[in-house]
Amino acid sequence: MAQGDAQDRPDGRPSNTVADYAWGRAAPRRTKRKVPRSPATARPPAMRRPGLDLLRVLAVAAVAWFHFGFRMQVTGEAGEALVGDPGGLARYGYLGVSVFFAISGYVITMSTEGRDPIAFAVARFARLWPVFLACMTLTALVTLATPGFGFTVTLPQVLANATMLAPFLGQPLVDGAYWSIVVEIIFYGWVFVLMSVGLWHRHRVMIAIMWVLLAGIENLWLDSDLLRKLLLLEFAGVFAFGIALRAWEHGEPMALPVTMVALLQAVSSSINFAKSLAPLYDEPFSILLAAMFTLGGLLLLALLTRVPEKALPTRLCAVAGRATYPFYLLHQHIGYAGFLLLTPLAGFAGAATIIVAALTAMALFLTLTLERPAGRLLREAGDRLDARFRTYLAGGRAGA
Repeated sequence: MAQGDAQDRPDGRPSNTVADYAWGRAAPRRTKRKVPRSPATARPPAMRRPGLDLLRVLAVAAVAWFHFGFRMQVTGEAGEALVGDPGGLARYGYLGVSVFFAISGYVITMSTEGRDPIAFAVARFARLWPVFLACMTLTALVTLATPGFGFTVTLPQVLANATMLAPFLGQPLVDGAYWSIVVEIIFYGWVFVLMSVGLWHRHRVMIAIMWVLLAGIENLWLDSDLLRKLLLLEFAGVFAFGIALRAWEHGEPMALPVTMVALLQAVSSSINFAKSLAPLYDEPFSILLAAMFTLGGLLLLALLTRVPEKALPTRLCAVAGRATYPFYLLHQHIGYAGFLLLTPLAGFAGAATIIVAALTAMALFLTLTLERPAGRLLREAGDRLDARFRTYLAGGRAGA
């Protein structure tokens, strides 16, 4: 999933960004008017949260367990030969996505501190898009190359997915797991809007509680599918929990009670969602277990934000946490294709071992070779545009 770049570096940027210079050159001393500095390069150092990296690993493992240990065996998406008796607890692995959303609420709130809306948007795009494009392309190629696979991919579908907003362009997702990325992008969009109108930094707690209250009103009285999707009301509790948790760390008034209310809303939503899954899969889902796992995951998040930076191997945790994003993007359909091809040769356990090892290796490779260099180039390009825009504004004000 798409969280966590706010922690990748203390300031979320390369040490020497183009915004520190005028058009890539050090400003001459005789220059009277300085190019305004991008707020993203002036962010205060943020303490790492290595505990969150470990929680990301647990969450992505739970989601993979759900797909391989439950969904695949119920739906036959990896071939009819793999339809079998799904695991008991594997069916609750989907709740790992809820944990990801809560982490996102916390980390995105932290990443906006010291940034303006443009810097925030550039940082998000640079973090998400290069790895997404690589993973989506690889998934499309594997889908096309796997004989007898139940999924198809078309060129218009791939092109629409390259924008990360395929559903809004009338095209299906290349991989079913991408739905949560679309949710994340909508969340980022609302954060961007609220930052732009000056509400986000001053009223984070109020935004969180209003979001939770809207979710409750919609669920009890409105039942509006449009509002539910546009405002992400099904996930309001988990996102708001992360937002309020970060505000509580800052000692903002009413943050703690809002965190508790968001926690209750998240648990309530998990119960409703579990009820909807039973007829969808024709399998029983315990609302008690769904509630317990949601409650435990969010409380664990709150505890892990308190783990000191020096208590864990920070660099190793950071790589593992960053690698969960490409692993998540790759695991579902490529994993299904792997089970389809390898299970007849190596058995289910052998195929699972090979697939998880291969997915982990690919995720680490993309994390170590693509994410940082590509993200740095995009951030530098964003800094150039930001510096040019700020220079233009400064010139306009001087002329006035």
